[in-house]
Amino acid sequence: MKLMTRIATVALVAVAATTSVKAGTEKDVKAPVAPAPASPLFTFTASENYDSRYMFRGVDVLAGTGILSTSFTPTWHITSKDIINVPVWYGTAVKKNANASSYRELDIPVNYLHTFDNGIALGAGYEFYGYFNLPGGNRPGGTGVQNEVNVTGSYTKTICGIPVTGGVTYYYELGTANQYKYGSINPGSSYLSPSLSAAIPLNFIKKDGSVTFNPNTQYNFSFRYNANQQGNYVTGANNWQFQLPVTWQITKLVNVTGYWAYSYQGLGLYNTAKGCGWAGASVGLTF
Repeated sequence: MKLMTRIATVALVAVAATTSVKAGTEKDVKAPVAPAPASPLFTFTASENYDSRYMFRGVDVLAGTGILSTSFTPTWHITSKDIINVPVWYGTAVKKNANASSYRELDIPVNYLHTFDNGIALGAGYEFYGYFNLPGGNRPGGTGVQNEVNVTGSYTKTICGIPVTGGVTYYYELGTANQYKYGSINPGSSYLSPSLSAAIPLNFIKKDGSVTFNPNTQYNFSFRYNANQQGNYVTGANNWQFQLPVTWQITKLVNVTGYWAYSYQGLGLYNTAKGCGWAGASVGLTF
């Protein structure tokens, strides 16, 4: 899942949590209790996103060029605690440069998540990446594919009314067809991403809890996943980064998000400065 998609997901969960808390405090206990509405079996989100720099797992993929992307996420609510979603993501470089003349990327993940009553969530997933018009590496004609599986776990605890989530996700790279001719990531490599996030309602802006600040940070590790400037795969602390997004749930259907982010890496990763800052925005719809 790309940065803006992940931020939008966290923001929507935060808005739902803070809205439900506020509704509970205003409930008229003398009024008849209405039956809870049935949860929808399927939900759908869509967003249009802009990122001024395409940073992916600590690497400046397009050498400072921004990326415009569209995401579509159908979610199947199997039970109240089990979901499967498919957050499809398509991105295009917003300007030409030597490293990305007309870059395109299509990602198709399939994720399963189970949430327990105690705040723990466990999941697993698969993701297909398709790369187009990016020269270099084992990508004849700038075309490449990547196959990846992952497992994830998290724990959410409410502290002073603020949901705080600690989590970790482990990604493992599978091989590709025809002797890895078009493989874009080293098969057998992996990537570990511990994270910490919070969902803070900005009630001084909107008292209904519809504006939230969702800071999150990761300290990531590469196990022969990324390459350095010399083209050698590296193992170690890949990068530390944080994002500072603010989301406004304008209506039940429409939300907007703006963020600033920063990443620092000390491994000499390919095409990437030691410290990189960037910003972005998105407009989302939820059905």
